[in-house]
Amino acid sequence: MNDAEWTSLLEECYARVLRALIGACGSRDAAEDGLQDALAAAWKPGVRDDIQRPDAWLYRAGLRAIRRGWWRQRRDVRMDADRTTGASLSLDRVFAFELLKKLSTRQRELVLARFFLDLSYAEIAAHWGITVGTATSTVSQALAKLRNDLRKEESGWTSKTV
Repeated sequence: MNDAEWTSLLEECYARVLRALIGACGSRDAAEDGLQDALAAAWKPGVRDDIQRPDAWLYRAGLRAIRRGWWRQRRDVRMDADRTTGASLSLDRVFAFELLKKLSTRQRELVLARFFLDLSYAEIAAHWGITVGTATSTVSQALAKLRNDLRKEESGWTSKTV
C-alpha cells in the first residue's frame, strides 16, 4: 500500500477513533495526544504491513499511549484538574460519559471497541490478546452493569415525590 492510500485510510478513521478514545479516557486532550502518538507509530517503517483494521490498531495504540502518559504523570498534581473543559456538552453526552465511567477500564475499552468502532469479538480478542469468550463475557458483563445502573437511575427519578 502506498503512502497516499495509507493516508486516506488513516483520515477516514481519525474522527471515529478520537471519539472512542475520548469515551475511554474522558479527556479530549489526552485522547488527542494518544491518537497523535498512535499516528506517529503507524508511520514507522514496516508497521502498516501488519495492520488489517487501521481504526482498531489506532484505538489500541492510542490507549497504550494514554496509559503511558498517565503513568509518567502519576506524581504530577495538576492545579486545573477540576476545571471543566466540555462546557458545551449536551446532557445526553454527559450522561453517557458518566455511565461509561462506572465501568472498569477494560470493560469501557472493550464496549467502545465493540459498539463504537464496530469490531467483532474475534477482532477485539486479537487486538487485546484475549480469547473470544473473554471478550464476549467482558462486554456482556459491562452491558448488564450499564442496564442495572440505568434501572437504578430510572427508579430513582420515578420514586421521588414532589
